[in-house]
Amino acid sequence: MKGLHAWIERYFPCPFERGGSLLVIVGVLSTLLYVYTRIAFKGYVEGLPQNMMVLTFLISAWGQRHKLKSDLMFKLLITALLIPWLLFGINALIDYETAIRYRSTNDLLKLFLFLPLAWWVGGSRAGAIRMLTIAFLGLITAVALDPNLTQSLSKLWAGQRVGFGIHNEQHGALFFGLVVLYCICSLGQRIQNQPSVNWVNALLILIGLAGLTGLVGTQTRAAFLGLFVASFVALALGVRQGNLFGRNQLSMAKGVLVLVLVTGLVVWPAKEFLHARIAADNTSFHALLAGNLEELPFSSVGIRVHSWVEALNWIAERPITGWGQKARSDVIQLSERFPDDIKAMGFGHLHNGYWEILLGFGAVGFVFLCALWVVLLRRIKLAASNDLYTFALYSSIFFLVLNMFESFFIYWSGEFAIALFMAAGYSQYLARELDSEDSCRAC
Repeated sequence: MKGLHAWIERYFPCPFERGGSLLVIVGVLSTLLYVYTRIAFKGYVEGLPQNMMVLTFLISAWGQRHKLKSDLMFKLLITALLIPWLLFGINALIDYETAIRYRSTNDLLKLFLFLPLAWWVGGSRAGAIRMLTIAFLGLITAVALDPNLTQSLSKLWAGQRVGFGIHNEQHGALFFGLVVLYCICSLGQRIQNQPSVNWVNALLILIGLAGLTGLVGTQTRAAFLGLFVASFVALALGVRQGNLFGRNQLSMAKGVLVLVLVTGLVVWPAKEFLHARIAADNTSFHALLAGNLEELPFSSVGIRVHSWVEALNWIAERPITGWGQKARSDVIQLSERFPDDIKAMGFGHLHNGYWEILLGFGAVGFVFLCALWVVLLRRIKLAASNDLYTFALYSSIFFLVLNMFESFFIYWSGEFAIALFMAAGYSQYLARELDSEDSCRAC
């Protein structure tokens, strides 16, 4: 027991008190198991490591309640628990039957999985990197356990679309995109601090290329759009910082060159399939440009647009409170717009995370989501190392763009992705704030 606790303190050190040795051991090990198994073993150990991570976190945090009760993030956590019940009560007064049918009480809470993850990571940059490394190994394990791995690799080599058994291609694209972004952010800081090439830089390049290969294999247009937008924002911020802090033109030129090279590296391998996939939806794009939704076919693009239009009618009926998260299935199933063969495909979501939030929780839920995101990024910027902050920032941009075309806010893969790219930096914020309070108390 002591040896295991010493191992945890060495590789996931924490400057603030989290409870007894047994609690810390169970908390950290369940967290690492959650990070490793969430993608690869979803159907086998689903929920168990996550539940243990959350339970031990609640016990540990209760011991720190005198410090946490006034913290804004924990107030937001309580708000996330109350909002669904408050909205359910209002909807029950309007129509009790639909309120019961569409009730969902934990979708907003799942957005806070970054909190127990950050708590048990401990607060050191090295611990956060080890956690992200374990998550990457879990992704590699998921690919290796693809029951059709040989066929998937053959399709990848032939330029066909593959998902490696990770639910579907869009969900795989989310995780491969995060791998690419982390490697770029980490490599950028390492080159800035230590320009010489070493084995860590070489390893980051190899991992980034592996992530890029997986991303290209998914052939997900939204993912490449997200990376392009993140690159554009990075370029704009680089130019702005150069102007503010008077960086010399040579440094600015190097930064622009790196971003151009990275963007080219991402876009060039995907140019052919992107062109092919866009061309395949030409009829849909022409119908959209003409404003003729009646002629819009039920293709990949068409199904999305038709579901968004239908959802807009529901949202307009209850713009403040929403209907409850489970209403998303009925948006399609009760629609006269969708033919029976499309309904039979069993679409259970709207392919748009923002529409999902507005449909389920109305403007109340949407404002809450925006507030949570702003508070998180501000705190991570305040306390985290530059690589973990830029990873959280650009992953957020990537993720928010993806949610225009997929419902990641309410799906396990999106909730896990948020936990990963937010927890790495937020763990440093927790360590700084709770450690400083302990120091002040000691004084």
